[in-house]
Amino acid sequence: MLSEGFVAREYQKKIAEVATSTNTLVVLPTGLGKTIIAVMVAAEVLKRAPGSKVIVLAPTRPLVLQHLKSFTAELKLPQGSMVALTGTVDPGERELLWMKARVVFATPQTVYNDVQHGRISLRDVALAVFDEAHRSVRDYTYTKLASAYRETATSPLIMGLTASPGASKEKVNEIKRNLFIEAVEARNEESDDVKDYVEKTNVEAIRVRVPDEYYETTLRLRELYNDKVKKLLAGGFLRSNRVSKKALLDARSAISARLKSAQASGGQKGYIFGAIINQAQAVAILHALEMIETQGSGPTVRYLEKMRERQDKGKAISSLLRDEKWLRVEEEAAKIVQVPHPKISVMLDIVRTQLARKHDARVIVFTQYRDTIEDIVRALDSAGYSARRFVGQADREGSKGMDQQTQTRTLEEFREGEFRVLVSSSIGEEGLHVPDVDLVVFYEAVPSEIRYIQRRGRTGRTTEGRVVILLAEGTVDESYYYSTLMKENRMRELVKQTNQKPGGKRRSKEPTLLDFA
Repeated sequence: MLSEGFVAREYQKKIAEVATSTNTLVVLPTGLGKTIIAVMVAAEVLKRAPGSKVIVLAPTRPLVLQHLKSFTAELKLPQGSMVALTGTVDPGERELLWMKARVVFATPQTVYNDVQHGRISLRDVALAVFDEAHRSVRDYTYTKLASAYRETATSPLIMGLTASPGASKEKVNEIKRNLFIEAVEARNEESDDVKDYVEKTNVEAIRVRVPDEYYETTLRLRELYNDKVKKLLAGGFLRSNRVSKKALLDARSAISARLKSAQASGGQKGYIFGAIINQAQAVAILHALEMIETQGSGPTVRYLEKMRERQDKGKAISSLLRDEKWLRVEEEAAKIVQVPHPKISVMLDIVRTQLARKHDARVIVFTQYRDTIEDIVRALDSAGYSARRFVGQADREGSKGMDQQTQTRTLEEFREGEFRVLVSSSIGEEGLHVPDVDLVVFYEAVPSEIRYIQRRGRTGRTTEGRVVILLAEGTVDESYYYSTLMKENRMRELVKQTNQKPGGKRRSKEPTLLDFA
C-alpha cells in the first residue's frame, strides 16, 4: 500500500508502531516527518481493516490540501480513494465523496457539521489524525469531533500531531484528555534517534533602540494607561500594578462575575459598569503603546485613525476618543508619522547581508500586524528586493485579504524562486511547507512558545538555518522574548516527563493524566 520508493527513518517506525494500536500524541519538531508517520499508520490501519476509512484533519484548507498531496505521493490507493472535503465543496457532493473514499482530508468544522446533519457517519473510521493537535483545547472543534468519533466508531483510534503542545502541564493534560490520548511519543532536536537528521539553526536576538522622537507619544500613552490600571486595582479587579496583557484581558472575566453577583443580590453596580469601560479603554491604550514601541509611528497613526473612523466604537472607545489626554496622544503621534521605526532599516540590512552571502536565498519575515506587512513589503521593494506578502483571507482596512488560490500560488512562486522574501502574518506560522528557507526574521517577539517554535521551524529543515529576532529595547518585545524562552524550556522538560509508553488497555474511558508534582 505504501509507494515503492517509500523510506522511513528508525524513529518514525518506532513511533508508528505505537500509534497503530494506541491513541497517541506525536510531538516532533517541524520538518522531521510527522506526516510520514501518519501515512505509515494509515496504511497499516487500512490493510488490517479493508472496509474502513481514515480521516486526516487540519485547521485550514491549505493544510488539508497539503496533506492530500503528501499522502497521494506516498500511499498507493485506487484513483478517487483519497479526497479533500472543505466548506467550499457542496454538502451533497461531500456526502457522495465520503461514501466512496478510503482516506478523507478535511477541516474539522466541515466533518463535524456533516456529522451533525446526518450526511456522514464516523462508524467505519478506523483512524482519525488530528494535525496541529495543540489546538485541541477549550471549545475548538477538534474537542467535539474527537468525542463524537470515540462514541460512534466501531474501533476508534486517534493520533495527534504537533511540534509544540504547550508549556504548562494543564494544557498538555487538556490536549490528552480531549483527544483521549494514552501514549505520548515525543522527540526533540537532541533525541538520540533524531539528532542526525536535524540541521543546525542559529538564533540571534538584535536589540533596536526606540527613536527619541517617540518619547512624547509613549509618555502620554503610559500616563493614560496607568490611570486606567489604578482604577481597576482600586476596584479589586487586578492583583498587581505590573499588569500583563493577559491579566488585563482576564480582568474582564472578573468584572463580569462581579456584575452577575451584584445583579443577583441587588448590590451596587455603578462602579462595575465603570470598570467595564476602564478595562476596555486600557486594552485599546496598551495596544497603541505596543504599536508605537514595537512597530513604529506609521502603523500606530493608522491604528488611531481606524479607531476614530469605526462605526461600532462602543461606549468605552467613544468616551476615550473625547478624552483630552487621548487627543494629545493623537496630536503627538501625527507629528512623528514620518519617523520610521529603526527595525525597518535593521531588517533591510539583515536581508541584504543574507542575499549577498547567497543570492538565491529564501527569506521569510514574520510580523503579526497587517499595516506593518505593507510597510515592510514597500521598504523591501524600494531597496530592490523582490518581496510578496502572505496574509489571511479577511480584508482589513487598507489591506486586502488573499483567497486560498492566491495563497497557494504565492507559496508555489516562492518555492520556485520567483521572489526572494515572503512577508507573512501568523497564517504562515502553522504548517507552511517551504523547503530550504535560509533566514527567518521575527519583526517582533511573540508571547507564545507555540508560535515561537512554529516560526523558527520554517528554517533549518534540510540545510543550516538562521533566525533573527528584532527586539525594541525596553519594551514588551524583550518581555515576550525572555518569557518565550522560559516557556520553551519548560515545555521541553514537560514533554520529557510526558513521553511514556502505554501502560494499559487501549481506548479506556478516561486517559491517565500525569502528576508532575
